[in-house]
Formats: sequence, C-alpha cells, structure tokens
Amino acid sequence: MLKRRTVLQGALAGALLSGCSSGADQQTTGLDPGNPFDVSGEAALEVVVGEEYGGYGAPAYRRKFPHSTASASTSKKLRDVLQPRFAAGTPPDVVFNAGDKALAVGRLVKENYLADLAPVLEALAWDNENTTVQDVLLPGMLDAGRYEGSLRAINYLATVYGLWYSSQLFQKYDWDVPRTWPELLALSNEMKKAKVAPFTYAGRHPYYAFEAILTLAAKTGGHDVVKRIDNLEDGAWRDPSVTQALAAFGELAKRGLIAKGSSQFDHLGSQNRLLTSKAGLLPCGNWLENEMKPVIPVGFGLTMIGLPPLDASPALPRGLHVAPTAPLLVPEKAKNQPGGLEYVRAMLSKGVAAQVTAKSNQLTVVRGAADGLEISTALRSARDLLTAAGDQVITWYFADWYPDLGKEAGDATGAFLAGRLQADDWSTQLQAAADKLKQDDAVPKYHRD
Repeated sequence: MLKRRTVLQGALAGALLSGCSSGADQQTTGLDPGNPFDVSGEAALEVVVGEEYGGYGAPAYRRKFPHSTASASTSKKLRDVLQPRFAAGTPPDVVFNAGDKALAVGRLVKENYLADLAPVLEALAWDNENTTVQDVLLPGMLDAGRYEGSLRAINYLATVYGLWYSSQLFQKYDWDVPRTWPELLALSNEMKKAKVAPFTYAGRHPYYAFEAILTLAAKTGGHDVVKRIDNLEDGAWRDPSVTQALAAFGELAKRGLIAKGSSQFDHLGSQNRLLTSKAGLLPCGNWLENEMKPVIPVGFGLTMIGLPPLDASPALPRGLHVAPTAPLLVPEKAKNQPGGLEYVRAMLSKGVAAQVTAKSNQLTVVRGAADGLEISTALRSARDLLTAAGDQVITWYFADWYPDLGKEAGDATGAFLAGRLQADDWSTQLQAAADKLKQDDAVPKYHRD
C-alpha cells in the first residue's frame, strides 16, 4: 500500500502446470518433487536483498545443494544498483525487493523483466511434501503480485493494520477492549473523563486514517467493497458501506474524540501521543513497535485490536486489513532461473519464515510460521488477529496500482477530518478521480477477481 516504508515465462512453467501438483504427477513429468525446477546443484546462485533477512533462505539452499555457491548480498539502494542490470540483461537470480529504494515492480513487469512465479505455487512445499506452496500461504496475499493474470511477484511480509492501545493504561482505569462501535464510543467518553484523548492519527500522513475508514467499510459491506474500488467501478466510492464508515469517523471528530492537533502531527508525533498515554487509540500498522522500540515505556503493553464493526451484522466481523509487502522477484533473464525459483520456494518454507519473524519482528505470508515463537506482546497481538481473520483478511491494491489516486484518497481524508471537506464532497472528489483515471488510456489498468 501507499506508505512511508515502502509498487507495489519460464520455460518450466508449461511442463509444471500441465499436470496437477501431487508428487506422483510431478514424477510422471520427469521432475523430482524435491527438485521441481531441475536445479543444477553445481550452478551458482546470486541473491540481492534490500533487507538482510531476505537472504535467510541461502543456508537452506546451500544445505540442499552443497556444491552450489549461493550468496546473498544486501543493498539499501536496489533501484540504483539493479535497474541498470535489468536493462543490460544481467540481473541477479533473485531479488528481495524491500526498503526505501525498492524497484518499481510495475515498471519491471511492463518491460517484461520478471519471470512468472506460478510454478512456485504449484510445487510441493519445501518442508511439507503433503501440500503445495500455495496451500501454505495465507489467503488473499497473492493478488498484489498478479499483473494481467501472471504472478510476477510474491510479496513476503504481511503487514497487519489495526488500533493500538496500552494494556497498562486500560488496566489502570479498568477499561474493557471494545468489541463494537457503540462500545468504542462509550470507551471514548470514559477516556475523556480520565483526561486521555480517545484517538489520535498522523495528520501529515492521512492515508493511515483513510486506511482505517476503508477497513471499516469492508468489514461492513464485505470484500466486494474494496474490489470495486480496485477495479475502478462506477459508483464504488459512493457505496453505502464507504459513506457509513466515513460518517462514523467524522462523528469522532465532531464529538471531540480526536486529540487536538492531530491534523498537524507527523507519524512520530501521533505515536508519541500514544506512548505517553496522552491518547488512548491509534490506527497504524504493525511496524510501529520496531519504529518506536527505543521509547516504548517498560510495562506499557503495546497491543493491537481490530477495528470494531459498526453494527451487529457486519459482513466480515473478523475482518482485518493486511497489506502484503516486500516482493520476491525472479528475473526473466536470470542466469540461474531454476535456482531462483527454488530459492523463492525455500523462503516460503515454515522454517525460514519463522527465522525471519524471530529476527526481524515482522510477520510473513507463510501460514502459522510465527506460531510457538517467543515474540513480543505487540507482535503476538497482531499475529493472533491475523490467525483469527482467516478468509476475512481485507486487502486492496489501488493505491499501489494507481499511486496518485491513493495519495488523493489520503489527502481528501485529511481534509475531511480537519473539517475542510464535507462527506459528500469527499465521495464526489474520489469518484471523479477514479472515473478520470479509468478513462485515461495512458495509464495501465489492473483487475482483481
């Protein structure tokens, strides 16, 4: 998604996709289920990563192919370092595309620089021969990497969004965690009595407030609410679930339940309000703990909850916005493309994913990889929400596909919460922007089913 931290065919594909994914069928094609891409054990493998943990698959790869030189190098300037190599036809075999200077995946797809990763999904899981790679991934995490029907990227990290609070503060005042929107409003009144501002948000980065509004809309109306927005459908921004969610957040502002000055806070300002208990609730992603770790008070009990639904019959009661990020890429012209595909398979193993979570304090798209790990209260709360969400994980991609529209959505939301834009004007403005984009033939369009 659009945020500070981070848009978002092999010749083997036909052979692998011609049959189903069972071990027996792979054997009938002449492929070893344990080596589905026919990797040469003697070939070198070059991996370039934007974050060190993107290279954690290398030891597993070397154990399997002990005669191969599998190396992972880290660069904080992937765009500067690798774009010329893609253009020259000499890219590495795998890229873990993370960091502030990540490659533009859409541009790479447009230039036909990326291999189709569908064969990885059809292969047996690295550490579970009873299932396929696709079946060990969390639901709803793959669409971000699909372009015109082809899977050109597999996003590796699962960024969970919700409301953060201090369990220590809640225990001090004997407050209950709200399960419904009316309970949240009642809690807000209790917070005001205790001289704690119920909400704050990063007004200088208003996309985060928008994120919470759109999540609430999807919980109310279901997955189709955000799919219609992604697909630039007529009237999508005027959907009743969207307008109801917007009105609910507007009511927070009207009731004085948002901390004064929030419209001017940057991300650090809003997060510090939460960590000093000057505000009780903050919408943000689960990177917050890593970003603020040095200043989180001892015993604070940083904990995430999902947005409480507006009414008693939401379409997605366990709905949780999860943004898949940090794509794994295999170049079309990789010197060792089979090894690149195999490396992606290794990264999607439960063992490697668990190591990534343990070392980076982030969740991956590998189902259950964080179970049983000794992790912080904050990450554990995000993990438990993700587990409970199941097939009610909420995803959207328009802000990655069409960054200008994503920025406009954030800016309009900031203006709305600050009282500079009316709700009807918010919907009209964003629908007009989507309609204009839809008619612009110069902008590639994407679709999700």
